[in-house]
Amino acid sequence: MPNTFIDSNTARLIGLDYVLAQLTPVSAYGLAAKQAMQPFLPGAETSLTILFAQQAELLAACQVDDTHLAALRHQLAQLPDWRNALARLEAGVTLSDVDFLGLKQLLYWHVAIKNSMRQLPLPNDVPVLDASFDSLMQLLDPDKTGSPSFYLADSYSPHLASLRCRMRQLRQTLHRYASEQDQALAAQLGLRQLPTGEFRAPKAEAALCQSLAEHSALTVSRTTYTDIYYERQPSRQELSWTEELAALQAESKAAEAEVRAQLSAQISQHSYVLSALLQALGRLDLLLAKVRLASRWHCTSPQILARETSTSASVCFVEACHPQVAAELAQRAAGFQPISWQVASGSTVLTGANMGGKTVALRLIGLLTAMAQYGLMVPAKNYSLTLFRGIRLVTSSYSAATPGLSRFGSEVKALRHILPLTKQPFLLLYDELASGTNPVEGSALAQAIVEYTAEQPSVNIFATHYAELTHLTGVAHWQAIGLSQADPEQLAQAFASGRASLADLPELMDYRLQPVPPGQALPQEALGVARLLG
Repeated sequence: MPNTFIDSNTARLIGLDYVLAQLTPVSAYGLAAKQAMQPFLPGAETSLTILFAQQAELLAACQVDDTHLAALRHQLAQLPDWRNALARLEAGVTLSDVDFLGLKQLLYWHVAIKNSMRQLPLPNDVPVLDASFDSLMQLLDPDKTGSPSFYLADSYSPHLASLRCRMRQLRQTLHRYASEQDQALAAQLGLRQLPTGEFRAPKAEAALCQSLAEHSALTVSRTTYTDIYYERQPSRQELSWTEELAALQAESKAAEAEVRAQLSAQISQHSYVLSALLQALGRLDLLLAKVRLASRWHCTSPQILARETSTSASVCFVEACHPQVAAELAQRAAGFQPISWQVASGSTVLTGANMGGKTVALRLIGLLTAMAQYGLMVPAKNYSLTLFRGIRLVTSSYSAATPGLSRFGSEVKALRHILPLTKQPFLLLYDELASGTNPVEGSALAQAIVEYTAEQPSVNIFATHYAELTHLTGVAHWQAIGLSQADPEQLAQAFASGRASLADLPELMDYRLQPVPPGQALPQEALGVARLLG
């Protein structure tokens, strides 16, 4: 989803790609609506708040009884994809019978969808979803059969009806005449006519073969190793009727084409409302997909905060979960420890032990913010935010997108594009900034950037091991608890005795975050972890 709000690398790293892959509309229109999703940017607070209120009401209703939601999902899944037909219709192209069938089925299922919608607390601000298309259905079903199938009925054209009537009569006459001729010939020859209409003569019976070959009404149709097969040649009368039937068929095809053109022209007068209907069905399908995902992940509606000043921005969440990480942990029979956090404009430093969850915390705050601004409820007990213009993640990991550059070179190149964004309401995440160079210069560079961003309206979060960054004035400091609250002697004894090992370390870690008062010393957990591992 490349755009100015979030780049593809950030979307992948924070897990937005994973979340969107779990968002599964069931109709072609819903999938198109998903592909067209745009983030809600600053200024769209009211619209986003209304959307979340709708989702919350629908989610609450479905948690009581999801029967109607399941029925609606089934009906949406039956919708034929009529977008290409509509595009051709708008371009003045005559539709085919398959197109007419698709439209009729679309309208047929729309009626069922309308009825299901009335059983759910769905928004009623899209009149086209509740509109009646009786006039269109009458065009497609002039005989009022009520069937979802389609056929160019005789009632479309008296001329077409007359041609079809004449063709039926002529086929019956031709069939009856041919049957009489076949029976008379079989009686004359004293042979039984095969179901294929042929007469069989064994090659061993030379006289019979000679007699059949000389008969003026017969011609060889095929031969085998042992037999010769003959069929009756059509009479002049049959040839005349056959020619007449071919002419009638050609005239009938022309009449049908004229009916299709007229029908297409009549339907094209409804093209605007049909286009609106397809889009509304797509938005409905996407809404239901969002609610299904929210139910699956036990999500809540974000609270959208108004920005008090041009420099105020904030994110706050309680007991949030990263669904992608949680799924990965579940495969190892482990659980995700919910995380709570709050940050505001300026700079925030996040410290903690290796493997202590700093990167996951960065990914989590980025993902929750992206989900909220794409109109998705979030997996948290509570979540509030001001809207951002965009999200970026800078990581010290090597990037294949910058070949020929070291990790540090790639990082500096990324910073060159990101630092100008700090002057705007962006959420900017820095994972181990400047860790790819020597510690003295890396710390100095990181300190300069943290001090610079501390005065900007953007929210800048730095996951780091540089202790110098935790003592900067005006910079908030949070710590991943890790092993800092564990008894070091008990841990040492457990590892020394073999009761604990590296595989147990994730279970021993406390991945929650806690604010660190100014001046508090940074715990030296890396050395402690190294000692535990021998």
